[in-house]
Amino acid sequence: MRSTPTLRGMDRARWIVVGMDFSDGAQRALEHAIRLARSSGARVAVVHAYEDTAETTRAMEDRAPLLTTQLQDAVAGTNASRHGVHVEHFVRRGAPWEKLQNVAVEVGADLIVVGATGQRGVAAVGAVLGSVVFRVIASSTRSVLISRPPFDRARSVEPYEST
Repeated sequence: MRSTPTLRGMDRARWIVVGMDFSDGAQRALEHAIRLARSSGARVAVVHAYEDTAETTRAMEDRAPLLTTQLQDAVAGTNASRHGVHVEHFVRRGAPWEKLQNVAVEVGADLIVVGATGQRGVAAVGAVLGSVVFRVIASSTRSVLISRPPFDRARSVEPYEST
């Protein structure tokens, strides 16, 4: 019986991309991505994307090192290093949904993990999902996992009770 030869060291690294806007939802998404990476042997790409206007372009470019430090701090608050999960940080200028897609293509990610709501979603009272999540889902060529808050915190109204 003839077997197919395998090339050692030629396996493609598995990646999970996670969006980080420093909200509670994004932190939960990061922790979820790290748990998945730990169990699957994948690497994690943490992406923070910022949009700017003509007035803020220079100020935001100067903030890139600070944003990278914030990403490192967010990862340090998890158990990634203790469990040997490789994490890389990406700070990109542009629409968050586009930059998540760009990084996913760049690293060859299989999965994008996003929080159900983040900084944009907070403004929409009663919103279940944020606008970035909708756009990621609508435009993604990768699988998307939505990391939701715990059930008791996700409910905004009392359950219906029959009489």
